[in-house]
Amino acid sequence: EKLDVELEKVLRAASMEDNKTVILTTLNDAWAKPGSVIDVFLESFRIGNNTNGLLTHLVIVTLDEKAHSRCLAIHPHCYALVTRGLNFTQEAFFMTPTYLEMMWARIEFLATVLEMGYSFIFTVYSSFLSFCPFKY
Repeated sequence: EKLDVELEKVLRAASMEDNKTVILTTLNDAWAKPGSVIDVFLESFRIGNNTNGLLTHLVIVTLDEKAHSRCLAIHPHCYALVTRGLNFTQEAFFMTPTYLEMMWARIEFLATVLEMGYSFIFTVYSSFLSFCPFKY
């Protein structure tokens, strides 16, 4: 398969120098509005106990155009995951067909990241960081 040049560029820029590890999360339009969960999520890194430096290793994987535009406005490491024929703009409820499609797209993406030689920590917005997990 063709190496995704843009993905490699984003991962390289965000990875930890010594071990090619990145922190990944996803974002769609439903969660990208100003003042929404993404802002609280980023703020949790800024105010947590020794977590501010982790922001430089966070890659936000965007699932639609609006989310990507918002990401570029608030964070330096954004990657637009293109899913042909699938629309992940709206919130997907647990175990619905759209939710399952989104999960499979995410799994395939994460496999690609591993195949490219990177390690990752995948986090979701409900896992706000209040301390640096790498010290434990």
